[in-house]
Amino acid sequence: MKTQFNKKMFVVMILLVLICISAIGTSVGTVETPPNVEPTKVLNCLKDIFQIDIDKYVATLTKSSTRPWNNVDLTVGQYELVYSDYDNSVGSSSLTVTFNFWNSELVVCSLYRTDYDDGIIHYIQKPDSDLRKTAAGVLQRYQTHTQDEQITQMIDLLNSADLTNGYTKTNNNLQLTVTVNERATYLMWSNAVNGAGYGRLNLGFKNGELMEFSDDRAFYALGSDTVNISEEQAVNIALEQAAGLSYTVEGEVISGFNIVEEHIQVQSSTMARPSESLLVRYPVWIVDLPLADIYPGMVSFIRVILWADTGEVISVQPLGAGFPNDVTDDLTTGSSSLPDSDLNSNSNNIPLAVYIAGACIAIIIPIAIVAVVIKRKNK
Repeated sequence: MKTQFNKKMFVVMILLVLICISAIGTSVGTVETPPNVEPTKVLNCLKDIFQIDIDKYVATLTKSSTRPWNNVDLTVGQYELVYSDYDNSVGSSSLTVTFNFWNSELVVCSLYRTDYDDGIIHYIQKPDSDLRKTAAGVLQRYQTHTQDEQITQMIDLLNSADLTNGYTKTNNNLQLTVTVNERATYLMWSNAVNGAGYGRLNLGFKNGELMEFSDDRAFYALGSDTVNISEEQAVNIALEQAAGLSYTVEGEVISGFNIVEEHIQVQSSTMARPSESLLVRYPVWIVDLPLADIYPGMVSFIRVILWADTGEVISVQPLGAGFPNDVTDDLTTGSSSLPDSDLNSNSNNIPLAVYIAGACIAIIIPIAIVAVVIKRKNK
C-alpha cells in the first residue's frame, strides 16, 4: 500500500513539473507579430549599427503589439537580452531593447541596461572615446546598410559641429541639432523647410555609448516648400488676430489684450493639412504674443499659428502662465513625437515565465513536504 501511494505521489509531482514546463514555454513563445514584420531586424540592427556582440546574449522577444497610426501599421515591441557567455566572462549586463516598426520598416531601436544590472555591454568593437568618431562610425555603418546618400551630408555637418554644447546648423535643407544634458548627448539630423524639420534621424549617446537610434525620414513627405509669408507678415497677421480675440472665464468676456511687442517670438515648424495624411507636412509660422499682464485663467500669451504659404490662420489660442517657451514637438515630427510604445524603457517587468515558475515551485514544494510527512508516519 505504501509503495502504491508513493508511486501515485511521484506520478502527480512529475505531471505538475511537466505542466509547469509547458506553461513556461508557452508564456515565452506566444508573442506574435504581423506577417510583414521581422523582429530579427532588431537583432541585426544591434549587431550592425550598435555593434553589440549578439552571440554572447540570449535574446527573447517579450512584447509585441500592432495598431494603426498615421496611415501606417505601428508595431511596438521589446527584447530582453541576457548575457550567456559565462566561460569567457569579463563582466555581464542584462539589456532591454525596445523597438518600433512602421509597416515593415524598423524606425526606432533603443537600448537600456536593467535597473539592477549596471554591467558592461559586450561589443564586437568598443565605441571610440571620441564621440564624433563614434557617431561617424554609426552613420557610416548605417549608410552601408541602407545605401542612403544623404548620410554623407550628415557626416559633413557632424565634422564641424560643436558636440559639447547646444548647437544647430543647416546646410542644403539638412539641419543638425545637438542637445547636451547631464544624462546624454543627442544628435538629430532633420530634413528642413524654412528652418523647420519634418523627418529625422536621431542618435542618443550615454557615456559615449549609442543607446537610442531612430529614423523616420522615409515616411514623411513635404507637401510644399513654398513660403510666401515672411516672418514680419506673420507677426502682423498674428497681431490682427489678437486684436479681435476674446474668451470667457466664469461668464466674463475677456478681450483688449496689452501685448509686449518687443518680446514677440516667432518660430517656423511644419504641420499636416487637415484633409491629408499626417505624414505629409507643410511649413507654418508659430507666433507667440506675450502679454503685459496675467489675464483671467492665468493667460500670459497668445499663440497664433498660420500656414506659411497662404497666410491662412490655423489657430489663435490664449495660453497659460509664464512667457512662451520653445515650440513643443506636438507640431513637428521629431523622435519625441513618435507614438508611445507603451513599454517601460527601464523595464522592471518580470517575464511571465518567472511568475509561472514561481507558482509551480509554490505548488510542488508543499506537495513534496506532505509526501515526506506521510511517508514518515507510515513507517
